[in-house]
Amino acid sequence: MDKIPPFRLRNPNQLVKQIGQRIRAHRKGRGWTQAELAERSGISLSTLKLMEREGKGSLQRLAKVAVILNLDGELRELFAATPAYATLDDVEATHRSR
Repeated sequence: MDKIPPFRLRNPNQLVKQIGQRIRAHRKGRGWTQAELAERSGISLSTLKLMEREGKGSLQRLAKVAVILNLDGELRELFAATPAYATLDDVEATHRSR
């Protein structure tokens, strides 16, 4: 049986919207307005609004907001569980053995 959930349960659009909602929650938890967070993180207010509402924005801008909200540790660990490979051949060998 396939252990990967169907795509409809792993919707990237829904994921980015949830990230935006979490950014909003952390911002509000600090008592900051959107304008304050935008200024502190060095991104435009319109970009922050899009990020919070629709999850739209670049990875660079997400990193800036995460640092200001003191969430960069979580962002750093996003892919930390991934095993390190010495060479590309090691990566390809892993895929072949599956």
